[in-house]
Amino acid sequence: MFLILLAALDGGAPLSAAPAAPDPVALGKIFETSTKAEKSKDYAAAISSMKSYQQRGGDPFIATLRSGWLHYQAGQYADAAQAYHQAASLKPSSLNALLGSLNAAQAMLDIRNTARAADAVLRVDPINYRALMALGGLHYAQKEYDKAAVDFSRVLVNYPDDPDALSGAAWSSLRAGDPATANTKFILLLGINPDYPKAQEGYNLCARPDR
Repeated sequence: MFLILLAALDGGAPLSAAPAAPDPVALGKIFETSTKAEKSKDYAAAISSMKSYQQRGGDPFIATLRSGWLHYQAGQYADAAQAYHQAASLKPSSLNALLGSLNAAQAMLDIRNTARAADAVLRVDPINYRALMALGGLHYAQKEYDKAAVDFSRVLVNYPDDPDALSGAAWSSLRAGDPATANTKFILLLGINPDYPKAQEGYNLCARPDR
């Protein structure tokens, strides 16, 4: 009688049981299956396991993020980019998702989306090494040497001994017409790694009026 009364108060809608909660142990085993397949480089099986993981109630962000990584490992960069984009839409501040998008865009040599992904990372982490180095490389390739010098210099604030950032900053400053700053960076670079590619060449160019 009480159930009939409740149904009547609810507009006559039938009562239904609450959906069963996901079984965490079962989910853990599915996830483990995916990691084992990844170790064997069976990426198709690893991705399939993550689909099953999500269908069985697993966290959609974790499933999508990991799918992006697996697609990337398999060389399926367009699928990786799509998965990372979906993961970032679920967790907009996730650096793993944003950096995954950056990696996928770079792998596809997609200049526009590389820049977009790097900018998205820097909105969350303004001093992120990977994003600043990517932007610096893009700006240098596009002959925007002043911008590239700023990007690499921002890296050097937190990583003053990083040889790649030193080289990037030195060459960018040299190409931007600032040999004095470039010379300082080349001296630091040579002092850390005298065999760094083209470091000696750059240092020698700083003293040449016809560079």
